[in-house]
Amino acid sequence: MSLRAVPAWAWIVALVPLAVVGLGVASGLSVYGLRKHLARQQAEASARRLASSPPSAPVAPPIPALSGEAVDLSRVMGRARKLADEWQPQAALLGIEAVLAGGKIQTQDGASAKLSFGPARSASQRQQAALFVVTYDRTGLRGAAVPGRAGKALPEPMCAPEYVLLRLTESAGSATVLRYGFDDDERALWFASPPGDPKNLRVFDAQDCRLRGNVVVVPRPRR
Repeated sequence: MSLRAVPAWAWIVALVPLAVVGLGVASGLSVYGLRKHLARQQAEASARRLASSPPSAPVAPPIPALSGEAVDLSRVMGRARKLADEWQPQAALLGIEAVLAGGKIQTQDGASAKLSFGPARSASQRQQAALFVVTYDRTGLRGAAVPGRAGKALPEPMCAPEYVLLRLTESAGSATVLRYGFDDDERALWFASPPGDPKNLRVFDAQDCRLRGNVVVVPRPRR
């Protein structure tokens, strides 16, 4: 039988399955292409956002808690500054005093450190009658506002106390009372002396750690 003898309806019946399959394949390819296009657009949008975003700042490691263990004075100074700035931003440093042995505040032997702060220069007159004192001893670190009137603000020392202690080689194994304050000429200095003998002083520049000599002038007390 020739192809011309095949009725038209037979051709239609035969071609319908092929048409259905073709439509299914075309539909699947269209969906796949659409998904691929959308995924590419999302990836490009994410890349543009990342390129336009400023680099995130590195996360600073948390400052370890000071719970009463023997530590160096610089570590206490950093935490004391943080507490003082929470009391009042840019609080003025008024004085530092600590007992050190072996480079640390030996709290287990009763040693301690005290740092005094006053209101910032921009503070109102109403706030000038308050001080903030940070103490570190075997009980840990604590700060509290106390009555009093602030004196002249000290500059932040550029010479770390550890460098002062390195200069005291003859007393490396013994305790040292280390103070930071003004002398009679309003110079900001580190004063180092043996416990119980405050007049036997070694004086160091607070900015470059230079030895200023041995003196017998006791630094004026700072509250």
